[in-house]
Amino acid sequence: YELTMAAGYHAHGLDRRRATFELWVRRLPACRNFLVAAGLEQAVSYLRHLSFSSEQIAYLREHPAFKAVPADWFGRLAAFRFEGDLWAVPEGTAVFAGEPLLRVTAALDEAQVVETYLITTLAFQTMIASKAARTATAARGRPVFDFGSRRAHGPQAGLLAARAAYLGGCVGASNAEAGRLFGVPTMGTQAHSW
Repeated sequence: YELTMAAGYHAHGLDRRRATFELWVRRLPACRNFLVAAGLEQAVSYLRHLSFSSEQIAYLREHPAFKAVPADWFGRLAAFRFEGDLWAVPEGTAVFAGEPLLRVTAALDEAQVVETYLITTLAFQTMIASKAARTATAARGRPVFDFGSRRAHGPQAGLLAARAAYLGGCVGASNAEAGRLFGVPTMGTQAHSW
């Protein structure tokens, strides 16, 4: 719905108005009173490189949801870049319920379009980093390793989970690509096929 909202803002002349969106958690369970912020690196990269290809725009032009959208909106998409402001807590920072992890101030259409990506990127990695921090705390100084890539929701999720787990307190991961890309110390065990 991010695109239908952006199209609606444009149709009503609201798309260039400034807006501020914040990402925060309303409440946490009593036994989980903090989170560890993670995912900012990927969020910044997304915002810096966001654009729409001619193929994506052509698809949207033909989509029934956009039949009544003014034609100049598609031209706006062709030039679309995130030009807003981003504020966020540094990765690895403990955050609490009601405390923003990230704030975007931008033209209303820009702030709307980036919402889903930012929520999913920070929510997933913050969840992993927070679980890793609780696990590392419970381990009382014993090393904890991430070996979750095989059970992640796809290769990218496994890679980012390894990064977030390291950020949250794991001393390493089994994901070699996390070592190559992010400097996460890597190690492995042996497969059951032995």
